[in-house]
Amino acid sequence: MTPMDIVEIIAWIIAGFGIIVIILASFDAFIRLAWTHLIQRASDSHRRLDLVMIREKLTSRLIFGLDFLIASDIVLSVLVPNLEEILRLGGIVLIRVVLTFLISKETQELERRQEREMQHDHI
Repeated sequence: MTPMDIVEIIAWIIAGFGIIVIILASFDAFIRLAWTHLIQRASDSHRRLDLVMIREKLTSRLIFGLDFLIASDIVLSVLVPNLEEILRLGGIVLIRVVLTFLISKETQELERRQEREMQHDHI
């Protein structure tokens, strides 16, 4: 086994962590969503707050999972043999970074909306 093989295995393990985080976060959000809508008997404002919290938790965990995938791409860049592969890898990293940025913005907007709703509910 060459050092490059070891680096590739490490990169796939890191990517696997990211995928596991994303899958577990999705299952958790689905279960919480089902609980909120099917089992829990809550007022509409309480249910809306629960949905915001579920979405906020899901987006933060998606960002965390994407960070692992970006780290994996960076590790794999050590193995890239030519300019075409480097550009392809750069494109993948760029797409993942943009997704992370957009999800982060969405999370910030959700937090602001939640704060406004909580202030409105206390009035």
